[in-house]
Amino acid sequence: MGMKTLKIPERREELLTAAEKLQKEQFEKRVRALEKEYQKEENRRAVIQTFEELASSWNPVSIGAGNTKKAASLGITYLLSSILTGTYEMKLYLMGEEFWLEEEPLEATWRPMRFFEYYEEDMESIVKKLKNSFPRLCRAEEDAVRLRCADYYLAAICKLCKDMAEEIVESKGFREMEKRDDFFLFFGGFHKEGEILWRMKRKNDGKDE
Repeated sequence: MGMKTLKIPERREELLTAAEKLQKEQFEKRVRALEKEYQKEENRRAVIQTFEELASSWNPVSIGAGNTKKAASLGITYLLSSILTGTYEMKLYLMGEEFWLEEEPLEATWRPMRFFEYYEEDMESIVKKLKNSFPRLCRAEEDAVRLRCADYYLAAICKLCKDMAEEIVESKGFREMEKRDDFFLFFGGFHKEGEILWRMKRKNDGKDE
């Protein structure tokens, strides 16, 4: 009896399901290794330094009537194209109240240590195994697998940023930066919806809101 022939949508769904199963198995040990890496003081300090340098560059330009432009948010963003091209660069955007309409937001590039090195090792292993079950794996299918598996690492980076948010905003650069009293940090795709990781507590009549 011949091998079952799958239609393209069915093959794609089975392929991604198989890839995700393999990634889950791999990711358990990766998470433990990453947790150990980021328990080290020097590695945490390296993360904080990247964010602090960006905050220290904020220029509170005058907007008239004795007022200055204040930072309103810091976006920690990713581009899917960066994952597919293998540059793996996160983009940090420090913005005013215009948010994504900001004409000249401050930006910096950040590549979290070890995350994408582990991801590349996983991809090499996973794609090799998938080729045994899915013959003639094409480039588009490999890209789909890469994006599906990348979600695990992006979620882990988001978790790291959330866990370190207090340390980041308590650094000297952020403490001294001119910012709104509702300043917040968020994580998400570039120009896409994101998750708020931290928000300043505004005080009203002595009470935090």
